[in-house]
Amino acid sequence: MFTWWQWLLIILAALGLGFLILWQTPWFKVRKYAIDVKRIYDKHKLQEKAEQAQALGQNPNVNPVLLRKPLRDIISTYEAIIADMNKLKVPPKAQKLHEMSLTAAKESLAMYQMAAVGGFRQKAILSRQKKVMQLQEQIEAEMEKLYGKPKQPRK
Repeated sequence: MFTWWQWLLIILAALGLGFLILWQTPWFKVRKYAIDVKRIYDKHKLQEKAEQAQALGQNPNVNPVLLRKPLRDIISTYEAIIADMNKLKVPPKAQKLHEMSLTAAKESLAMYQMAAVGGFRQKAILSRQKKVMQLQEQIEAEMEKLYGKPKQPRK
């Protein structure tokens, strides 16, 4: 018979082997990719920077020159996000999602660069914005296909 520490060792080895097997499945790799992308966006705090720039831009009395610093900050953030996303290991199942996410980030970067330069090309900026919105809808559809419908919080 086995002693208690041998049983413990057998259980730990079985759990370790199970985790290694799980780690190699496409299901786990796709979810790990999603977690990595979320970490990238959380690290750069893009949402907060965009909200600050939007709040500043909605003030009708603000000098347009004051908007350049937040726009430059958003541009550098997008450049860093694109660089980090290029470094990610993308599983084959998430390749299409990754390409669409990169395209959306590059389009957003181009849109903010146009706005930072002077913002005189309103039609071009609006067309870029429309393209980014369409890409975001496609990304959401692809994410729903990969991960399933997002869970609704209970009230």
